[in-house]
Amino acid sequence: MQKIKTKLKILTRATLVISLLSLFFYPGNIGATEYTLDDYTNQEIWEINQDINERRSEIQELKRQIDVYKKNISAKQRELYNLSNQIGTLNESIAKINLESQATELEVETLELKIENTELKIQAKEREIGDQKNILARNIRQLHKEQQNNSVLEILLLNENFSDFVAELDRLESMQDSLVDGVEELNEFKIALEQDQDSLENEKTEIDTLKGILENKKASLDGQKVAKYYLMSATQGEEAKYQEMLEGAKKEQEKINSDIVYMEQVAREKLNRQLEQIGIEDSEGLMWPVPSRIVTAYFHDEDYPYRYIFEHNAIDVATPQGTAIRATESGYVAKVRDGGQYGYSYIMLVHANKLSSVYGHVNVISVEEDQFVSKGQIIGYSGGQPGTRGAGPFSTGAHLHFEVRVNGVPVNPLNYLP
Repeated sequence: MQKIKTKLKILTRATLVISLLSLFFYPGNIGATEYTLDDYTNQEIWEINQDINERRSEIQELKRQIDVYKKNISAKQRELYNLSNQIGTLNESIAKINLESQATELEVETLELKIENTELKIQAKEREIGDQKNILARNIRQLHKEQQNNSVLEILLLNENFSDFVAELDRLESMQDSLVDGVEELNEFKIALEQDQDSLENEKTEIDTLKGILENKKASLDGQKVAKYYLMSATQGEEAKYQEMLEGAKKEQEKINSDIVYMEQVAREKLNRQLEQIGIEDSEGLMWPVPSRIVTAYFHDEDYPYRYIFEHNAIDVATPQGTAIRATESGYVAKVRDGGQYGYSYIMLVHANKLSSVYGHVNVISVEEDQFVSKGQIIGYSGGQPGTRGAGPFSTGAHLHFEVRVNGVPVNPLNYLP
């Protein structure tokens, strides 16, 4: 008797079934479920996964070859400084960067396949959710219809015996349980769909990052090729000419470093007085000196082709010859050096908060020493193309050499740029 009372309570609650529609959009605390794919979609996903695995194998092989070139470059950099070794280092570096570009291209292709895979899953889930909604709507209409047409008393009168009455109650209870299960399954599909959509967005962000890296690699590769061509042209394959260039570059670099440290100290006092007079407020941070964000050589970059001559205390930003260079922050022009047609030209600015910035391979200088400049003001135009004014003897193509220093000590500019 107690069992029948329970079933009667279930049936009388049937009037509330329509409210289950609100569950369609209630995520609850249930986990995502896998969905059933049709045979065609399964085949597509399987083929995509096969392509992904093939590219991963290719990437691993390229990385193995890259490691070999890294060891070769490291070995050559420890050898005597002569023209043959420098050309050999450039050749190894060109080959390594070329392989890195190929590996990055494969990584981009792999991500594109993963995106295609995820999109197929999303489409399958959307179809499954649509089908599930249709099934639930049909079941709700059926249950609602039966509840309206047959009361508990009518069910009792319509059945010839008591056991048929109980069986009918069991059927209606099963229908309601099935409806609730269907709603829960729909919610699980919705959660799984949202997770795949999040994965898709992450994959798209990652592929944009990889494409940026690939662009940097290609620009770096071009720079290495330019450096090799210019070195061979300038020395005409003669060791004596190379050694002369090398010695001149070392002395020039030593003087530049000495001048920068000294002028940073001298200019700091002038800057502080200037800042007090004009009352400039604290800045929100440094700005990029050129529009490009393509970095071809990083701070203390191991792949920098002339690292054994002098440490790379900057980032190299690829930018077309003649690009306007803007002050990364308001400051005082502490040093301007015009290297002429064959020497190295640079501008040094001293800023507040113990910062200073250096802009190298400048083709055209637009400021003078002891001048105060505002953040974003044009201070010159970029160069770096070998053989052009201000590029210096060792340059890797058109770019801006950009340094940031704290108390005269070089630091990684990327830690200060937005």
